[in-house]
Amino acid sequence: MHFARIVRAALAVVAALVAVGLTTPAATARAAAGCDVDYVITDQWRGGFGARVTLTNLGDPLSGWTLEWSFGAGQRISSETWNGEFSQTGSTVRVGNADHNGRVGTNRSVTVGFNGTWSGSNPEPTSFTVDGVPCTGSVAAVTTTDDAPPPSATPSLTTAPPATTTTTTTTTTTSASSSSSSATTEPSAPSSASSTFAWPTASQKAAVVLSADVSPDSGVDALRLGLVISVLVATVGVAVLLVVRRQLRRVDEDPDEGQ
Repeated sequence: MHFARIVRAALAVVAALVAVGLTTPAATARAAAGCDVDYVITDQWRGGFGARVTLTNLGDPLSGWTLEWSFGAGQRISSETWNGEFSQTGSTVRVGNADHNGRVGTNRSVTVGFNGTWSGSNPEPTSFTVDGVPCTGSVAAVTTTDDAPPPSATPSLTTAPPATTTTTTTTTTTSASSSSSSATTEPSAPSSASSTFAWPTASQKAAVVLSADVSPDSGVDALRLGLVISVLVATVGVAVLLVVRRQLRRVDEDPDEGQ
């Protein structure tokens, strides 16, 4: 029965639309990161020196931090340090926050200090990072994305009822002559006494491809976009179900329709 095809196609469309709404990519968060470091040698004597390092947070507030730099002339950190947890491996120095200065707001600063040793020369470091982000004195956006859906989450639905062609050959015979003619009719659906609705077959229908490609600029925008898509999917699904229900009711009221 052709009407069953309509119902199956409608249900397939609704399922695809619901899948689009359910597979909206998770929110994408963009965090601003940036810092500036001021390294100052406060005192220097033969073989030793004292230094003060001031970190200014230019990005989003920090709840903990690790400052890192490398010495270029073999300097070493001594045991005399303050306001941070110091460690050194080779020329690389890492300073973690202390218990009282882990939180650093935007445009706020924290200062650490230490005594060290040197031999030959004592140049100041020129490159610093905080939590792996280079301290260049500017702010950059760092994008983090939650679990993204697999590539197969984008549904693709193609519906195209096949067109049928009926060829009728008519032969007319008279006493004078016999002639044959061949005619080709437009695509039509076969009639059946048990059919309640005629499938409107026509020329080949174009494929319908549904896809979801969402690249929000922020977590808030992604959440709003997901809500809008969910509302649209629900609206379209309800509309399709209403159309199917109306057709079923029409068939029940007039069983001879479409014959």
